[in-house]
Amino acid sequence: MERDTEGATDATLVQRIVQPLLEGEKTAGRPCGPKAGGFISEERSDASSSLREVLLCVEWGFPDANQDGLRRLHLHDEGSDSSQPDYLDGSCLVYAEERLLDVVDFRGAHSANMHGCQGQKVSTATFEWSAGRGSGAAVLHSGDVMTSDGGTHVIRVQVDGLPSSATDVFFMISAYNCRNLSFFQKLAVRLLDGSCSADEGTRLPTLSELRAIDAGTASSVVMCALTRRLDSWFLRNFTRPCQATVRDYAPVESVLALAQERHCRWRRRRPYVLLSAMWQHGRATLKGYLGDCGHYGAEDLVVLRLMKLPTILFQCIVQLL
Repeated sequence: MERDTEGATDATLVQRIVQPLLEGEKTAGRPCGPKAGGFISEERSDASSSLREVLLCVEWGFPDANQDGLRRLHLHDEGSDSSQPDYLDGSCLVYAEERLLDVVDFRGAHSANMHGCQGQKVSTATFEWSAGRGSGAAVLHSGDVMTSDGGTHVIRVQVDGLPSSATDVFFMISAYNCRNLSFFQKLAVRLLDGSCSADEGTRLPTLSELRAIDAGTASSVVMCALTRRLDSWFLRNFTRPCQATVRDYAPVESVLALAQERHCRWRRRRPYVLLSAMWQHGRATLKGYLGDCGHYGAEDLVVLRLMKLPTILFQCIVQLL
């Protein structure tokens, strides 16, 4: 797959966000993000209840050419034999419950650039909504801004531009060629709060961070997510390694399918939960119900007995749905 390292969608995102970040306070000694070795889910509504814009900032140095198992690539600098060019890809996956709506990576929004190209489609995104393209895109990739020893890019998500059906936005990084995140000599990934106003040359607040020591040896890591609840978006720590790359999102989709199953479970439980709440408040009853269940059918009896259970037993049963 050919990559256009000159065709940045909006390189000013890197100039405006990443340079102040790199020139600011050193990250040594700072708390790191969650380890990539396991599944973690944590809601942080206090830090992200007013999110309007977030920026995924990805910086990397080329992998060490001497790493065991790293196959040889064309050298970026013919006079150097210490590193080989490779890309650390940031990707943004927008979900509506269990449906993947769109993917944004170095190619931009797949719905805008790959729609109708079934031979090139690398995910199961439905394209029923598009992140768009250009400066007004709801999700915008800056494009790769390369140096002699590495690269940088930024993905900007304008939360207000997401569709009303969107429930989750996942952020993933992946190793393009070497397929091992531990090979990169320098790896810094931060999710920044762009909702906060910042003067030129100052840093934006960091919502989540993934460093090389936390990334592990997988080819990709889902580092965190934004989740909508009651029309508010909050940060959700969600760290899981997998073997996906931007060439094939199937492995990460399998991982996220397990997480998004909660939406399917809620759809199965919702009628009973809502009916129970109405029953407990005296706002629902079976038509003609006088306390004698003898003339009701078997299904009616099951519902009646379920509604009359103590709350803790009702919750335990409904969780099985």
